[in-house]
Amino acid sequence: MNTSSTRLGARGGIALAAVALFTGCATADAPGPGTGAPAAKPTSASAAPAPLVFAVPAPAGATAQGGTHEAFAYSEKEGDARIDDVKVVDGVARVTGTVWPQKGSSWAGIGFLATPGPAGKTSDLSAHRHVRLQLASPAAAQLRVRVLGDDPATRQSGCYPIATVAVGAGLREVAVPLSAFRPEGYCDARGKPIAAVLPAVAAIEVSDPTLSGTSRRAVDFSVGRITVGP
Repeated sequence: MNTSSTRLGARGGIALAAVALFTGCATADAPGPGTGAPAAKPTSASAAPAPLVFAVPAPAGATAQGGTHEAFAYSEKEGDARIDDVKVVDGVARVTGTVWPQKGSSWAGIGFLATPGPAGKTSDLSAHRHVRLQLASPAAAQLRVRVLGDDPATRQSGCYPIATVAVGAGLREVAVPLSAFRPEGYCDARGKPIAAVLPAVAAIEVSDPTLSGTSRRAVDFSVGRITVGP
């Protein structure tokens, strides 16, 4: 499936600390003869991963964590979607654009993504259970969230897993279970399950993919802090 896109900002991202589970084991020396002291039983503990700030938008395509973000337009036929503006104020990126399928696109939209490290860097999020995003849109009732890996062919086909979330005009945090992410139905064998993506996440994307027939449609949505955690 061929796509056309217009992008603002450079690809890149922020390096994130890898999250791991640690298991500790404590033992006591065996008691000497006649001491009567019981031997300590081995113990173990697993700590849930602490919440991790994935990205907070900052001006000039940067994030507060030292990474980057970008907005993009995509459409089946070139020119049927465009970015109008991207403004970042107080850690919130507002993306505006226009979708107008004059050339007959059957799919088109406006998106925004943040990456978790410098160019080519991925982050292991497999220990986490939710992604939390600050989202708003006065123009759409739902936005689509996608977790991306670093395979160019899967990105081009749009077959990394997605979840659809309800949003309102006011900015609020939405918690999405990572287990809710699925590839879109058209992907078939090309679709990547979320379990295969989480060990090497290259970006988190938010988009408004809504078409209104052949009518011109204004797109307007905001993305604030993105975190992952239990």
